[in-house]
Amino acid sequence: MSNSTKTFPPLALWIVFKEGWKGVMTIENSPLRKLPTQVAFMTFLILAFMWSGIFAALISNPYAFGWSAGGHILVIAGIFITKIVYEEAEKAAPHNGGAYSGRASSGEHE
Repeated sequence: MSNSTKTFPPLALWIVFKEGWKGVMTIENSPLRKLPTQVAFMTFLILAFMWSGIFAALISNPYAFGWSAGGHILVIAGIFITKIVYEEAEKAAPHNGGAYSGRASSGEHE
């Protein structure tokens, strides 16, 4: 039982938190992963606005909504822009390691 998380409850809580984070915040493990990128982006933004509103209501400060929503928009947009760039880079033809001239194999500019 030495490897069990039941022997040390704070460790078990950390594992539950980490798995919950991966399920919600990482696109690979999220139930939204099968959605098109634009729809997933919109859904994440709607959820971010919802949680920003909940946070602002909890602390009774309407100004917190603006800062929280703005921060969420910046972070989520950055994540999705990075994801789109990575997906496009993966689709691109691999570089053969030679000198890059900016011309396609037919001699025209890319």
